[in-house]
Amino acid sequence: MANSVVSLDNLKAFWHSQVHDEQNWDVNMKLVRALGVFAGSIFLMRNFGELMAA
Repeated sequence: MANSVVSLDNLKAFWHSQVHDEQNWDVNMKLVRALGVFAGSIFLMRNFGELMAA
């Protein structure tokens, strides 16, 4: 039981270090935007690819 508390504290510390540090936040937002554009392009090509190819 104590191990899960320690890992939860580590997880909270990691979350706060990524969210509240401006430099890490900027990098993480760039990564999230890039993944969003990638996922959106896959979604569009799967749904409308036949229309684009015609």
